[in-house]
Amino acid sequence: MVCDAGDVTPAPQAVAEPVEVVLDARPAAVRAARSLVEREAIARGAEGIVDDLALIAAELIANALQHGTPPIRLAVSGDATLIRVAVHDGNPLPPVRPTSSTVNMTGRGLMLISALSTAWGVDPVPDDGKTVWAEVGTAIDLTKTPSTVVDFDSLVANWPAAAAGGSGRHTVVLGDVPTDLLLAAKSHIDNLVREFSLAATTEVGAGAPEHLARLIRTVVHDFAEARDTIKRQALAAARRGEARTRLVLDLPASAADAGEAYLAALDETDAYARAARLLTLETPHAHRLFRRWYVEAVVRQLRALAGGREPTPVVAFEVRMVEEIQRLATLQRITDRAARLQRVTAALARARTPEDVASVVVSEGVAALGASGGGLLVPADDGEHLALPGAVGYGEKLVDALRDERIDAQLPAATALRTGEPIWLESREERDRRFPDLRGLEAATVSMCAVPLRAGGRILGALRFSFTTRRLFDADERQFVLALAAQTAQTLLRTEMYAAEREVSLNLQRALLPERTAPIAGWSVAAHYSPAGRQEAGGDFYDVLPLDDGRVVAVVGDVMGRGVEAAAAMAQTRTMIRAYAVDDPDPVSVLTKVDHYLQVTESTQLITALYLLIDVASGEVTIATAGHLPPVVVGPGGGVLAPICIGTPLGIDAGPRESTSLTIDRGRGLVAFTDGLVERRGEDIDVGIGDVLRGTEAFAEVDDAWQLLYRVVGAAPRGGQDDDVTVLALYRH
Repeated sequence: MVCDAGDVTPAPQAVAEPVEVVLDARPAAVRAARSLVEREAIARGAEGIVDDLALIAAELIANALQHGTPPIRLAVSGDATLIRVAVHDGNPLPPVRPTSSTVNMTGRGLMLISALSTAWGVDPVPDDGKTVWAEVGTAIDLTKTPSTVVDFDSLVANWPAAAAGGSGRHTVVLGDVPTDLLLAAKSHIDNLVREFSLAATTEVGAGAPEHLARLIRTVVHDFAEARDTIKRQALAAARRGEARTRLVLDLPASAADAGEAYLAALDETDAYARAARLLTLETPHAHRLFRRWYVEAVVRQLRALAGGREPTPVVAFEVRMVEEIQRLATLQRITDRAARLQRVTAALARARTPEDVASVVVSEGVAALGASGGGLLVPADDGEHLALPGAVGYGEKLVDALRDERIDAQLPAATALRTGEPIWLESREERDRRFPDLRGLEAATVSMCAVPLRAGGRILGALRFSFTTRRLFDADERQFVLALAAQTAQTLLRTEMYAAEREVSLNLQRALLPERTAPIAGWSVAAHYSPAGRQEAGGDFYDVLPLDDGRVVAVVGDVMGRGVEAAAAMAQTRTMIRAYAVDDPDPVSVLTKVDHYLQVTESTQLITALYLLIDVASGEVTIATAGHLPPVVVGPGGGVLAPICIGTPLGIDAGPRESTSLTIDRGRGLVAFTDGLVERRGEDIDVGIGDVLRGTEAFAEVDDAWQLLYRVVGAAPRGGQDDDVTVLALYRH
């Protein structure tokens, strides 16, 4: 009896009568076909093997849907002693039995069928494909009677030629390829085909966009014959224990167009894999290289043969691999150098001096070029010699010689600096001919390059690299060195401008800070200032202003930021405080007036200040602070922070200012400082304050402000300084 694909429920019949249904790709039909096998087994009295038969049927149907072509028919026959399940499809090629694999998601179906069945096999159907069948007996002891094993090598060798092809075909010889590579590559494709086949037979696949449906059809069906043939040959070679597989394909001319579409589809599929839209991973590079090699070779040979031309010999896969390795090596070298240039750019952004520049550029250049040594040279201050901000790989004797090199010397770096032309010495002979003095200076050097550092219409120096072997500088290498030199020159130009700005801001700050403090009867005063990292001026300031009535104003302040802008804001704030203090020195009055000025002018600077009004005769000190750290009061037992109200930074209105009064007895002192003294990266400020307080514990040995200052500065934490440091010490004798 034959049922339609949409109706898999058999009509009333004799139990022994065979049942056959035609399947389509609908998921419901597949599930119904499996249900049919289960019902038929029960109806035929084979309840004990229902599960085995259902699993066998599922595997046979899945293989037919994935690898076969319509029409697909399922037949069930037999009785209680032996049930036969057969699946027919229109693909004339026999199934493939792959080797065991832990990474391949396909190929286990035939193993399951072999393990569960009493006997199974494959029969060709002339002009109508093939039938794969399996029988399960209920009256046979399977532990004593193993299932019939199909000899696939014999099966394929004796498969009818008419089923495998026809006229208008051509033989394509690809040559020997490593068997392991073939199996791995085909395993990856099998996983992809399986995933796409399952998608095509589900509601998801049925509703897929047209471009995705076309992609699935191309990967699963187009070029399938060539793919199938290669897999069979690789598996056969593996079963024979052969390390290499000779690939010979018999294909129709139409496979050329299919091959091109197949390659394009797989490239698009990899994009889906990279975007994690597939379970199958992206194709490994070696597999992609192999498939492109063999598919392109098939396309070229088929088109030549179809056109009646003798095809050009196929380039061996190993040759293609070597070419790819060379291409990747070149690409890697270019990529590495580009990455180095990016790292150099990032590192040079933090460079402040020629020494900073040299430490980055020379080391990266030596590593990228594989040079034995390198150095950066710039004109010295005397205008006659070259200075050496940095070198890598040169011995002490050579470094000393380079530091003594004159600008007019007949040496590569000096010549490049004078002429503005790069020097490329590729051999010892060229070195001796062009620069004989180099032989005595650098005897071990065989090759060298020296390039000028040009920026802003000037030549700022030269970059040199040495090699102890013969070196042919190709175009890419020369371009890398010149690009490195261009980055170096731009950074050197920036360091010049930075140095000039630093000098201006430092001079401005020095001009505004007191050169010396006025003497105070019965008191000594000492001050210390250092810019952040000893590189540029900042916004710290201090002042000591004697008043006409005999009292003294002392101020320590901090304008956030560095450079000329911070120094200018510092000068403005210091001048305001001086002017207001002369009019009315009361701490609250002075800070309130500064607040008002900054609010009216809408200043955006963040400024903190500690203001001290000292009665010299009595030792009474009135203190007001605007967001600044309190001073340390020092006595015979050590120092403590003065108990005062911190307040808000200047210009921020948070209510009336407050002041606190305390008395400094004779033989005691007071230390005011900016936060740069006690702050360090990654450390709580209380740790730094604690260090300073411990430094005052030896106060019994102190008898003036300078000794007190040295104790405090010496006890402060070192390293990681990010801010200016200002300390003002007052000691009452």
